[in-house]
Amino acid sequence: MSKDTSTAVREDGLRYASKLGGSPFQGSGQTRSCFKCGRHRPPSSLQSKRILGRTELICKPACEPKP
Repeated sequence: MSKDTSTAVREDGLRYASKLGGSPFQGSGQTRSCFKCGRHRPPSSLQSKRILGRTELICKPACEPKP
């Protein structure tokens, strides 16, 4: 695994010169994560299911395979 040389600590204390600013969660902030795959989705695309005695939110109709 090669090291990323563009993320060295600069004099002003910032580390990530190449990292984009902002949050990866765009929009109104109304997202929840799927219990199975962990992806964040709006509540309308999640369904509740009883897993191990607790009600958890999972993707509906099914989780997409990870690339």
